[in-house]
Amino acid sequence: MKTKPCVLCKEEFEVLYRIQIKKGKAWIFACKTCLEKHQELPNYKYGGTWKGKRH
Repeated sequence: MKTKPCVLCKEEFEVLYRIQIKKGKAWIFACKTCLEKHQELPNYKYGGTWKGKRH
């Protein structure tokens, strides 16, 4: 299985979530823990799930 690092905590994961946390900024890949910490932000957007076993 492939892994990718979470942009926020830098740890490697097999499942990451594509999110946007700043208006008009680039999409980032975040782990579930970091995603949950940022879900309440006013500019939060979810853009899909990356799974290492599919790639």
